[in-house]
Amino acid sequence: IGDIQVALNKADPKRNRFTVDILADDKRVEKKDKGINEPVQFYVPSRARQPYELVVNEVTKNTIKGYLATPKVTISRNEPVSSN
Repeated sequence: IGDIQVALNKADPKRNRFTVDILADDKRVEKKDKGINEPVQFYVPSRARQPYELVVNEVTKNTIKGYLATPKVTISRNEPVSSN
């Protein structure tokens, strides 16, 4: 999914649980025993200071279905915040 790679390690459709490996910026993170509709948050250091969020809505024997939410606005530390 873009610059993010997601690999399904284990899926348990009976209990609606799954384990995935997430590869972002050559860094691999394993998220174990997550449930459906449970947000899985992780950071991509080169992209933003806000976390990416993976949400799985359906678990079947060999697949998971859901969506990846990415940060929409990235704010630099040195950028002034304007108030209108």
